[in-house]
Amino acid sequence: MIRLLFIMVCLDMVCWSSSCSPGPHGAAQVWRNPKDDMRFVWVPAGSLAVEVPSESSEPNEAGETSPQVVAFRDGFWLGRTEVTIGQFRRFAMETGFVTEAERAGNQWTWRHPGFPQKDDHPAVYLSYKDSLQYARWAGVDLPTEAEWLYACKAGANTVFYWGNELDGRYVWHRGNTEGTGTRPVARKLPNAWGLHDMVGNAREYCKVGETCFATRGGAWTRCPAYRSRTGSVNQKLLDAEVEPRLHKCDPAPQYPPYAWDDDRGFRCIRRVASGQQD
Repeated sequence: MIRLLFIMVCLDMVCWSSSCSPGPHGAAQVWRNPKDDMRFVWVPAGSLAVEVPSESSEPNEAGETSPQVVAFRDGFWLGRTEVTIGQFRRFAMETGFVTEAERAGNQWTWRHPGFPQKDDHPAVYLSYKDSLQYARWAGVDLPTEAEWLYACKAGANTVFYWGNELDGRYVWHRGNTEGTGTRPVARKLPNAWGLHDMVGNAREYCKVGETCFATRGGAWTRCPAYRSRTGSVNQKLLDAEVEPRLHKCDPAPQYPPYAWDDDRGFRCIRRVASGQQD
């Protein structure tokens, strides 16, 4: 832990001595993807201190991690919001794509999630494979877990990109949705780089290795029973969504994650060559 704190202090000094702003006068730089009309904002080059799981398979080391600095020499473009119902519908209509939940005959799907949604809500009940197919169609990709965490923090050294405590100005959660599902994207304040809903609304898929994934940023906008003994929103559940600790790829986990869920969506990344933004 001391080593990790030292790394974070060093990163503070680097950020203080160089430009960490997203663009001139702090304004976010934006690229529009003509394929789905998604707005992407520029995430500048930089570094992130994270805990990386041990590669050892020994039982007594299974939970051990080591602090490392992940460097992003090149910046990248990240979707300003999660992919919306309207955007996913465009993809499905153009390609005839049928999601895994639909093919399985699941009661709930992205078309009928069990709660009201409009075109500006994040698409949910999507699998990791569904999200990859969309990204390929749109000419982009899904972010790695490290890329997602770096973009989410936006240079902040607090638990969340807005501070250390839950703040309803930035995040949809069970306390301000009453457990009734998703909300329109970009209605909450963005982080310093212009990204909305990095925490809150849909949980987002991130790549972990070649075959595995993690989900980040959820705020449990469904099932309002998840509360602390005092009746308040349990912030520890949200803390874990932005914990600077990478997951280890396990292609055959003992408890496989759900293939889809009512708060499972995604946002896309566009990587560029060194020194380029366009």
